[in-house]
Amino acid sequence: MGRGGPTEKILCAFLLSFLCLCWLTGCGDVNDVAGRPAGPGPLTITTAALPDGTVNQPYATTVGGSGGTTPYTWSVTPALQPNLLFDQTSGAITGTPVTQGTSSDTFSLSDSSSPPQTVQKSLSLTINTAPPVLSITTTSLPDGDVGQAYNDTVQATGGTGALTWSIDAGTLPQNLSLDPATGVISGTPTAAGPSSFTVRVADTAGQADTQALSILIIQPTPPNITTTTPLPGGTVGLAYSQTLQATGGTGTLAWSLFGGSLPANLDLNSAGTISGTPTNTGTSNFTVKVTDALSQSDTQPLSITISPVPQPLTITTDSLPVGRRNRRYAKTLVASGGTIPYTWSVTPALPPGLTLAPATGVISGTPTSTSNIDHDFTVRDSTNQTATKQLNLRIRN
Repeated sequence: MGRGGPTEKILCAFLLSFLCLCWLTGCGDVNDVAGRPAGPGPLTITTAALPDGTVNQPYATTVGGSGGTTPYTWSVTPALQPNLLFDQTSGAITGTPVTQGTSSDTFSLSDSSSPPQTVQKSLSLTINTAPPVLSITTTSLPDGDVGQAYNDTVQATGGTGALTWSIDAGTLPQNLSLDPATGVISGTPTAAGPSSFTVRVADTAGQADTQALSILIIQPTPPNITTTTPLPGGTVGLAYSQTLQATGGTGTLAWSLFGGSLPANLDLNSAGTISGTPTNTGTSNFTVKVTDALSQSDTQPLSITISPVPQPLTITTDSLPVGRRNRRYAKTLVASGGTIPYTWSVTPALPPGLTLAPATGVISGTPTSTSNIDHDFTVRDSTNQTATKQLNLRIRN
């Protein structure tokens, strides 16, 4: 077959160029273009910031990535703070930091594509100083008394933020409670005996401490009437007042008549005072009772004797015998009426060598000089009535 002309050569060249173009562009396979899956997204470090840590407390976080082709390979420069480890496969940071401070680290992430993609991001890591260790410092609590208000605070040191208190085990004494905000144990106990319990305190940073404690509630000593019988006597028509006494007990003591009866026109008030103006003579026997705030009580039998109105106080001695100088002298003054015992006195003073006994009214001694003087002798009874008489005392040679 002969060779073609120029037209045939041009046609062949055009056809060959068209076929090559279709093969390169894939224009002959439209369906294959529509169904081809998209490739992986761009490799990215997704962690925006690292959480803070605390010295001597465990730390754990993971630097995250996405996109690219897994598995990933991680690295960091410069090295993390002492005692922290960085996992090059997972991106995990773990350990217990021992140094306070802030570091800026560059994290690199590489994927498994060929050639591998690599991205970097700088992140700051802050390690804070450890908070003060939370510790309960109270190791014992004072005793309490039944019926008496109790108030004591359990103390703690350290910790972060507000503290919260609770009873972790056991129970407080009856009618006492623990304030969760202040650690105050308060109330008025109603039963005696020991109570053992454990208190717990927690702070806002998760620290907590516990302490075993106990409180002994004591039954107070009951009241005891110390006033004994008989009570001081009284006199018809004269005001009478006598206060009864007691020891022990809790709170205010209340007195009452428990049996028998008081002398006519005398009364016993709640404070324990017997008072009034008696109108009849005689001896009255009765029993008093005292009660404290816890209903503990004591009783005591007593008596009061009311005497008639005494006769007026009078000195019945009318004269004194004459004495001799340097010779023994003795004379007893006599009084009647009033209420014994009596007390005697004299003015002006007796001659040298003579004395007057205040309790007996006896003038005695050995006078050493002569005298002829009028003396005022006074007698006083137990109700402060007085009587005075002037008597002449002569001492001669």
